[in-house]
Amino acid sequence: MPRSLQIALVLTASLLLAACTRSVSSSSLPTPTQDALSSVFSAIATQTALAAGDKSPDSLLTPDAAASPTAVFGETATLEPTPTLEATATTTPAPISEHPVPGSYTLRQGEWPYCLARRFNIDPAAILSANGLSESQASNLSVGTTLSIPVAQVGTFGANRQLRSHPATYVASSTDTLFSIACAFGDVWPEHIAEANGLSLDAQLQPGLSLHIP
Repeated sequence: MPRSLQIALVLTASLLLAACTRSVSSSSLPTPTQDALSSVFSAIATQTALAAGDKSPDSLLTPDAAASPTAVFGETATLEPTPTLEATATTTPAPISEHPVPGSYTLRQGEWPYCLARRFNIDPAAILSANGLSESQASNLSVGTTLSIPVAQVGTFGANRQLRSHPATYVASSTDTLFSIACAFGDVWPEHIAEANGLSLDAQLQPGLSLHIP
């Protein structure tokens, strides 16, 4: 065989070997299948629709995919838990009933006309005048005396009706009644103290009993 032909055969063999090597090397890289590409593009379309505010992605997801996070490019999507609001317990004071100013009133233990003037927001002189009383007589009225209350004068007391600051806690003594305690605070009704403490208006107060004054 001529030497030139041998050289040509060697060169041809080398070229064929190199081509085979490149073919083998290239074949080691997996070629994405059509199904794999379709899954990725489907996942991208689904997340895009959800981000755009589509509340019904069922047309884009199969039931299995809709029930679980979708993997995209090797990353697993995680679903954040929906935050819940904890109810905060609050204490609301019991409502105090409104009472109209009466046209007449019978004095109870520990009450006097000036006490009623503060409670009903009426000028004391108007109460004395409506009952024909002098100041000296007003201070000596007995329990059970019925007084006429000039309702038309409500709002005329003029000065600070409060004698003691409240809301507050008051500790009852052996001589206290809800009526006398109301008079001690000035602008508080005994009915309000009874409601605030779950008592009847004529309750007998035990010495040392703590009362909430609204």
